Parts: sequence; structure tokens; C-alpha cells
Amino acid sequence: MKLRLLLLFCLLLKSISSFSQSANPFNQFYQYGIADAFIGGLYKGTLTLNELKQHGNFGLGAPDLLDGELIVLDGKVYQTKANGETFEPNNKVTTSLSFVTFFKADTSFVINSQLSEQSASAYILNLLKNKNRMYAIKITGTFDKVKTRAFPPFKQEPFPPLSSILDQQQFFNFQNIEGTLVGFYLPSYLNGVSIAGLHFHFLSSDKKHGGHILNYSGSNFKIEIAQLKSFHLEEQRDPALQNFQFKKTANESLEKVEKGH
Repeated sequence: MKLRLLLLFCLLLKSISSFSQSANPFNQFYQYGIADAFIGGLYKGTLTLNELKQHGNFGLGAPDLLDGELIVLDGKVYQTKANGETFEPNNKVTTSLSFVTFFKADTSFVINSQLSEQSASAYILNLLKNKNRMYAIKITGTFDKVKTRAFPPFKQEPFPPLSSILDQQQFFNFQNIEGTLVGFYLPSYLNGVSIAGLHFHFLSSDKKHGGHILNYSGSNFKIEIAQLKSFHLEEQRDPALQNFQFKKTANESLEKVEKGH
């Protein structure tokens, strides 16, 4: 009898372990929020960072009220504010738009030659064999130059569309800095719901600097790529989504926002 109970207990533990692994699978893409709704002014955070971490240990996003930029690396979340301060926010802080995965690279390259943002992007895109797939991309190395940005918080509703407040973004320029680019490549058919193409945020090795990437150059890069297997989209819990008016011109606005002008 005791032996049977022990065997049943072991089987139960195995089942729980299997469920846990399937609940947190590697390289499945989780997105909170619809991109077009976010750039249209839905900045109110409605998912806690603690909840976000249940879906991934690698990624990027935007904090409540557009208060800077979020970077998720090695299971920790970092926030870069418009004053340049970068820190680990409280788990109760919320996000209005985020993209994460449990990162596990299936492809890795080391590049020792000098690369600009443009040439690095071309190199990465050439590595992606199927442009209709989703990929998580991690780039670590020494950067000669890095340009990032962050927005200040907006507390007055209704919030203005993101493309109309580009003059409010704050820019940061760094030289000879070690760090990591955390990002994704998403196919064009996801544009609007998500953000198509390459999208990166930066975090310095000392965790003191970060932001949305606008430009960079450097050498000695390690590029790690993970092909993502599935897409889990959770809509904003913001009640304003119910009556949000989606526009056909949103893709043009999104491109302006990504480039910073």
C-alpha cells in the first residue's frame, strides 16, 4: 500500500513538472496589448510586471502612462525614464504594451567586424531564413555609439497619439559602452496588431543606461537568434479599448514612432 502511494505521488510530481514546463515553454511569443491602440493613445498600464514575468524572461515594452521604456533581460525588468535613470521597478508597476518570451537561442554568431545599425540590420535579416516567421534576437557586445530614447509620462486623459508627441521624447547618446540589445523580428502581416520588422531596446552591462534603440554602431557582437513557435496575444484590459477607433493610417504613425521622427 505504501509503495503504491509512493508511486502515485511520484507520478503526480512528474505531471506537475510537465505541466509547469508546458505552461512556460521556451520561444513562444507573448504580447500584451495591441500596438495600434497603444500608439493611438492607450497608455494606461493594466498588466503588472509580476504578471508579465510569468510569460517570459526576455523582451521589451512600455510602462504605465508611457513613463519611459521597459527592457526584460534574464528574468528581470528594467525601466529607463525620460531623465535617463534606469532601474528595476516594483513588480506592481504596470505595462500598457509588452513583448516577451522565454529565450533559448537556436542560432548563434560572433561578428568581429565593424557594423553600423544599418549594416547590422541587413546582416541579421540575411540570417533569418523565413521572413514570415517570428524571431527573438539578442545582441551583446561593445558599442562605439548608441542612441536611445524615452518618453516622459502623460497623465492627462484623453492621451494624445504617440506620433503627435515625438517632440517630447528625450534622447540619450552613449559612446564606448558595453551592453545588450533585446528585441524581435516580426513579419509584415502582424503590423498594426504588433510591430513588424526589427525592434530593439538597449540595456548597458552595468544596468545604468537603456531605452528604445534609434541607432548604434560597434564591433565584437554576439548575435543570438531564437525562432518563435507561437503567438499569444492578450488585449489591453483598459476599458477604453472597447470604443477605440482604429485607423488605416496607423502603420504610417507607427513607422514614425519607431524611427523617432
